[in-house]
Amino acid sequence: MTGKEKDFKHFRKHSIFYRTILGWTFAALTGMLGFFFHRLPDFSRILAAQLTFGIIGLVGGLSYAWGIRAADVPISCKHGIFLALIWSVCFVLGGTPLFLTSGTTIKIAVLTFYSFALAGAAGAIATTRLVKPLLTDPEARDTIPAVVILSFSIGLAVMASNLTGELLQPILHPAVAWVIALAAMSLIIGGGGAYAIIRLGQTVVPNSRDDVCFSPSASDKTPVSLIVLILLTVPFYLNDFADIYIRDWRVWLTIDYIAVKLFPCLVVFAWLHQKKMNLSELGFRRQDIASFFTILLIGVLAALFIEQNGYLVLTGMPGYQHLGRMPVITNSAWHWFDLTLGLMMVGLCEEMVFRGYLSAFLSQFTKSATVIIAVSAVAFGLIHWSGGLEKVIVTAAIGAIFMALYLRTKALPAIAIAHAVLNFINATEIISPSIFRFL
Repeated sequence: MTGKEKDFKHFRKHSIFYRTILGWTFAALTGMLGFFFHRLPDFSRILAAQLTFGIIGLVGGLSYAWGIRAADVPISCKHGIFLALIWSVCFVLGGTPLFLTSGTTIKIAVLTFYSFALAGAAGAIATTRLVKPLLTDPEARDTIPAVVILSFSIGLAVMASNLTGELLQPILHPAVAWVIALAAMSLIIGGGGAYAIIRLGQTVVPNSRDDVCFSPSASDKTPVSLIVLILLTVPFYLNDFADIYIRDWRVWLTIDYIAVKLFPCLVVFAWLHQKKMNLSELGFRRQDIASFFTILLIGVLAALFIEQNGYLVLTGMPGYQHLGRMPVITNSAWHWFDLTLGLMMVGLCEEMVFRGYLSAFLSQFTKSATVIIAVSAVAFGLIHWSGGLEKVIVTAAIGAIFMALYLRTKALPAIAIAHAVLNFINATEIISPSIFRFL
């Protein structure tokens, strides 16, 4: 690449950032017009807020179209207007659930993030589908990074804007506080949108050869791998009987640590020792820092959202209820040992078996990510059968998210840590579960 080409590429990146940030700044300013609706007599405050969100999304969508044009993508005026309408609807949808909730400032901030991140993901998917056919060699373009960046930047921006406005109002004039809040929102959304547009034009689909975990012949190893799969998974299904019949925590811990912690590790060690597969095929591979923390964050946030809202939605559905549960550990030393190292081992072993190994096994028979995710989700959900039908469904949904993340990266560490963090939060309630509940 010549010096002139490098300078042009550098200029184009800056142009994308300038356009999206300026566009979202203008969107925030026009959105402030919504405050005038609040002052109109007999005008619904909810409708005023929805109009504000719609105006911000409309102008913000146009700023994305402006930024896309700066990336030399031939997006037409018709496409630009359609993009603006998509984001207008998404912002309205993002704001709607917030009118159904109440709580502390922190709770509203967290729910704002979830609501707008989910709505932003819908808008991002629509945006990438609209833009991808216009790209050079669209089949080589990987849209998932752009979707993730757009989704997170929108959720984070609106949450930061709300928090900033609320926290600054006691010390500044309300108008000044909200101007600063909207400026923060514009910088985060505009910067994230620009970065997503740049990534959309640069990233390529990962090498699909990583999906094939067994060689040279998958069929030659099927009987052996099936036996190993049975050895790895059956203890997890049998272990729930301890929740039902064992009331002494010492006996329960002994069974738990031997059956679903030590035994799976010994089976995998023997399998590796015989050189049937290697650690990288189980997902134990290096991961760049950005990917590691992104997967960790998505895993924890998605799992918390599903768990804290899933049980509320499923409450009262037909099915057995909590056949058993873990006995209370009365010894404080063992209690904290189990909450730390024990939960980390749970995350590691369950992810190694139900994501790493099960993915490798299923890939012998199908390359469909949907099938692998569905089968593994059901298998993972059913190991929690003693907790009732609700727990099976909720944990299956979390398992589906974890498998989707694993298939994306083929790296297990971040997902295993996310699993352990989720279990720790649930066991200790170090973060109030109600913060994550919409209902």
